Amino acid sequence: MFEFLRSYIIYLALLSGFVGLISLHKLPSNKAKFLVLLIWFSILIEFVGYYFTEWTGLLNYYVYNFYMLVSFSAYILLLRSLFAKINNRISAVLFLILFLISFFLNILYFKEDINHSYTYSFTIGVLLILILSCLYLVEVFNSDKILNFKKSVFFWYILGILIFHVPFVPFMLALNWFLIRHDNSIFSLVIFILNFLAHSCFIIGFVWSEKKYNY
Repeated sequence: MFEFLRSYIIYLALLSGFVGLISLHKLPSNKAKFLVLLIWFSILIEFVGYYFTEWTGLLNYYVYNFYMLVSFSAYILLLRSLFAKINNRISAVLFLILFLISFFLNILYFKEDINHSYTYSFTIGVLLILILSCLYLVEVFNSDKILNFKKSVFFWYILGILIFHVPFVPFMLALNWFLIRHDNSIFSLVIFILNFLAHSCFIIGFVWSEKKYNY
């Protein structure tokens, strides 16, 4: 019933991507512009992933595993660049190394079942990003940035990342552990809703943020 929603996700990404381009004048630093680049990268992945099986005859898990590797590494590096405390910066580097090691170990261990590799790598990546995001928010709330944190594009972008990834982990694990029946209609609906919420956060960040808080 809701299978068609899966194909509309790319339009949500295109909307936030275009709003990001329009808002480039409010994104003075390279790391702020990097957010727009990440969104357009996700658009490319959605397009390739949608047609990958038709083009190659292979499952599109290969595309999304590659996207997970690049995007999660980018999220960790982004959070590292936002940290003021050296200990948090070091933690981010260690977490990146841990994620890369776990990713390739999962690929090797589950090479006969690429779906499981995707699931466990995704879960580990989300847990690491969640911890780093909490450290970032603690830094913000313990500094004078607390007065204007809603005017920072970084706050809204990280919020969007968390809104999508954190709820998706238990849903995905339930699917893989057969706790719930794999229904393409339900899967498409959940994916669409989470993408809608995430891209809404991105758009709010681009529109609501102010240039002086986006360095």
